[in-house]
Amino acid sequence: MTDLRHWGLALALSVITGLAALFAGHAEPPGLAVLLPLLGLGLIAATRGTIGPMTATIVIGLGVILSLHLWPGFDNPPIWQDRHFCRDCLPHSLYLSADQALLVAAWLPLLLGRWRATRPLSLLAAGLATIAAAIALGIATGLFRWQSGWPGVSLLTLFAAVNLVTVAAEEVLFRGLIQRHLLARLGAVHAWWLTALIFGLAHLPFCVEFAAVATVAGLGYGWVAWKSGSLWPAIVLHWLVNLLHFSLFSYPMLA
Repeated sequence: MTDLRHWGLALALSVITGLAALFAGHAEPPGLAVLLPLLGLGLIAATRGTIGPMTATIVIGLGVILSLHLWPGFDNPPIWQDRHFCRDCLPHSLYLSADQALLVAAWLPLLLGRWRATRPLSLLAAGLATIAAAIALGIATGLFRWQSGWPGVSLLTLFAAVNLVTVAAEEVLFRGLIQRHLLARLGAVHAWWLTALIFGLAHLPFCVEFAAVATVAGLGYGWVAWKSGSLWPAIVLHWLVNLLHFSLFSYPMLA
């Protein structure tokens, strides 16, 4: 559950983020019009123990639309385009996503959750197991391999900052909304593995191997979110997995 203080924080952060994007030329008034449904639906999803299938579909659909950059009125500037990080790697483009930043600002304060008293070592062990399993599966399937060089401090810093927004948006959508909704309907265990499967299927456009690795990683993200009662551990773990992939392995994957 949330309260009006959380909603007030979401309102302030989303307005500040929206105005910053507007003045920087990365958003137009039609884009900022999404604030009204964002804050309204976010409040509904956060304050009700359960929401109906129609409301859940609308809320999750809006999150998907923003995550996939389908809402009009946003201009997400490129950080780099079609860059090859190794000779055999597929090209990669990185964008500063104003629409995803708005999603995070509006919904993260409402869906973050309160950290439950739990054993930190169990969460740490789950996080290390997630990293090891995702890396092992990625190497075993030929998705990526160890890279002797690394991208350098400046590129790593840029990637870390921009990817944090993307990771937070994905965790809000998958663990904050989908897993939360399924938990109320199906119970914790089924919500956990089913959300991970949906997370993996969302990465299927890359390739089957990428979807498999994402599913395994999603099991870890969902587990730490479930056991801690908060999105923070899932966001941090997801971000660390992506940073390790970017800095130490073939990124985004081998051709």
